[in-house]
Amino acid sequence: MSVLKPRNRLVNFRLSEEEFSAMKSACEKSGARSLSDFARGAVLHAMNEAEGGASMTLVRLDGVVTSLESRVEQLLRLLEGVQGPTTAPAVEEVPEVAAH
Repeated sequence: MSVLKPRNRLVNFRLSEEEFSAMKSACEKSGARSLSDFARGAVLHAMNEAEGGASMTLVRLDGVVTSLESRVEQLLRLLEGVQGPTTAPAVEEVPEVAAH
């Protein structure tokens, strides 16, 4: 596999024996090719979270809320079919949260 973006910068840091052991174990569990690959992935992931993590969390939460709304509507339709027409309680509109 060729490297499209050569990695020519080096980052070096020290770990205690316990930290190194935990990192090695996590690396093996993750299936990373090497400790360097694992550490690089972890750092890049942390950087992405710091830069856009909050907005990505809001996007995920929006998806969950949309899914829940859909399921509640399905449940209400099922209940109406079993019990006949019912009046659903009014649901307050929640203002959208702007991503920062």
